[in-house]
Amino acid sequence: MSAESSKPSCLVIGAGGVGVIAAYSLFRADRSEVSMVVRSDYDHVVKQGYSIDSCDYGTIENWKPHRLYKTAEAASASGQFFDFIVVTVKNIPDGPKDSTVHEIVRPVVDSNHALDPTRTTSVLLIQNGLDIEKELLEHFDPNEYNLSILSGVQLIGSTKLGAGKIVQKGQDRLSVAPFDNTDVKGVERAKLFITLYSNKGHNLVDCEPNVKYTRWRKLLYNAVVNPTAALAQLDATRCLKFSNGGMSTENCIWRPGMMEIIAIAASEGVTIDPKEMDFFLDITKSMMHKPSMCVDYEKGQLMELEVILGNPLKVAERNGVPAPTLSVLYHLMTILQGKIKESKGIVRFDEEIMDIAKVVE
Repeated sequence: MSAESSKPSCLVIGAGGVGVIAAYSLFRADRSEVSMVVRSDYDHVVKQGYSIDSCDYGTIENWKPHRLYKTAEAASASGQFFDFIVVTVKNIPDGPKDSTVHEIVRPVVDSNHALDPTRTTSVLLIQNGLDIEKELLEHFDPNEYNLSILSGVQLIGSTKLGAGKIVQKGQDRLSVAPFDNTDVKGVERAKLFITLYSNKGHNLVDCEPNVKYTRWRKLLYNAVVNPTAALAQLDATRCLKFSNGGMSTENCIWRPGMMEIIAIAASEGVTIDPKEMDFFLDITKSMMHKPSMCVDYEKGQLMELEVILGNPLKVAERNGVPAPTLSVLYHLMTILQGKIKESKGIVRFDEEIMDIAKVVE
């Protein structure tokens, strides 16, 4: 609870399409104190707030959370204990070290621990991909830090179009649970967050104890539709309709790739009904939306390549599961990721030696 209020305190780190809707949902429910870390848009949002066009909440102008911080370091220096650290930034383990999740949350986890080591800090990762909790477990001992690590699997079509401008086209459906389903405290923290986040009649939020299943299931969409859209630089619907006969993208890329995800998941003991493929394909046919990888590439931002494609392919290799479609998508995407890294100065290609000459950590 915050010093000024009996309500739990939530800090949302990441002010893109997902993060702003998450913060607004918490704010609108009015059961917590809501803070945000807003980096690139900070000055704009301080002056004008957010303009939100949401299928869940309608049109909202000049909205601000209770507190705004430009960096996680600024939040950590505020003297505030944050019961929930909600991470909605992209998960880019192959990016610069200061952009990794454990470094992003470290200032707040450390300040919470210094303020009151007896209170629980819950880190909720509303992020795509597989095995994303392992990075935090490698850098923070949950017992030492009284830390509860929660998974947030979200289906939403929300995009940041410009400074302080958010458009949400798909209803927010969020599943929250501890990564470890035997974590009793984590289950209770997940249930608490659900009460803070729920806006009845607007968003859909529940506790899904089978985190492995929900994350593998979402990969049916993310592992094939996301990279295809980024490679084509098109929304998902055009990727479908511009293909041979309007069917080759679905039948030659997406369904084969989805079946590979189902097979890899099965090798880990996770059973996904092939009918789930139709659920995600229907989304692409009924809603015009650019997936996040496409948006990131257009903005010159690093994409969530490793957690969405790299990690399941590691599982496939370990378990001897063929994944030719996913492998082709992954290796094509590494070229695009390399192009972004070069443009940002993360790597430098020396044309004289015809190789990468410098890697910036």
